[in-house]
Amino acid sequence: VFEITLGLKMRNIIVATTLLCLMFLTACSSDAPQESQVLISLVDSIIIPRYEETASRAKEMHKAIQTLCNNPSQTTLTDARVAWRTTREPWKQSEAFWFGPVMDRHSTSFIDWAPVEPERIEAMLENNPATDGDTVRNTLSATQRGMGAIEYLIFKSTTLEELSEASSPRCMFLIANAKVVADEAEAVAQEWTTGINGGRAFNGFFTGRAASSLIESEAIADIIRTQVFLIRKIVEMQLGTALGLREGDADLTAIPGGAGDNSLNDLRNQIISMRDMYIGDASNEGLGISDLIQPMSQDTDQRMRDHFTDSLAAIDAIQGNLQNAIVQNRNQVMLAYENIFEMRRTLNTEVVSLLDVSVGFSDTDGDSRR
Repeated sequence: VFEITLGLKMRNIIVATTLLCLMFLTACSSDAPQESQVLISLVDSIIIPRYEETASRAKEMHKAIQTLCNNPSQTTLTDARVAWRTTREPWKQSEAFWFGPVMDRHSTSFIDWAPVEPERIEAMLENNPATDGDTVRNTLSATQRGMGAIEYLIFKSTTLEELSEASSPRCMFLIANAKVVADEAEAVAQEWTTGINGGRAFNGFFTGRAASSLIESEAIADIIRTQVFLIRKIVEMQLGTALGLREGDADLTAIPGGAGDNSLNDLRNQIISMRDMYIGDASNEGLGISDLIQPMSQDTDQRMRDHFTDSLAAIDAIQGNLQNAIVQNRNQVMLAYENIFEMRRTLNTEVVSLLDVSVGFSDTDGDSRR
């Protein structure tokens, strides 16, 4: 009896071991990509190209502003305004990966800080004008420079009259300011690709391709945390506050932007930046966070994809200036808000959990609108 019992136990152990081995082999043969593959794909196909595009367009904006100051006309003014919008597009489409060099260099304080303070800009131009790049970069506050300051100066109804002299302090400040934006955008791109002054390229450190690298799970966590903080800013600090859904009265100044009326485009590009990091470069079959989520939960992955589609469709349906639409077409803005809010809920409660990312409690609280 003892031998029979022992034989049965041994057979059960062998069967269990065989099943475990089959499960292990199945997992290993899965088509699910590794985290390192996702990171490399996102960096090579989304992050670096987006920063390089921002740098390239910022250089063109600098040239367009120089041309405007050398020959003020409606044509050159229009060209400068178009160049400003064209530069802003890839910059806002990079917001979902504002980590690494952008944060280390405090690049947003040089490229795009909101809101700017027109009164302080005017006081500076009147009393102690900054007319070269070093002065703009090293002595002015973030609220007096960057794309916001450029927007204030070139979208005024009196811009052409104010820029009638290329050597005027106002024109020299505008050119210097544009150069600071272009130089900083170029520096961010270089930090990712080759490094600066012998420093490491963040590309290799972030993706694990360098000898000394960030742990892959921490790199993924950086991506998710940046998404969590960005969508919190959009839902709570911007749309929620402007719509009066947070504590206190409705406050339209919560929506960043000035005379360029670019706030609706900014919102759309913020969502695009998140979509691209989640889905990856779909045109070239690139990998994204979706490729990590889908094997764990097809339902969550499809929800996230639907959220991006629905949110962008709702944003595109908003008519006119975003601030005006909140007053005149509130239902349109509310629909966009609701769709982005639901995306936040799925991101904060499902994606964060599936990827085992740790963020602050208040940042993952996706169930309350207040």
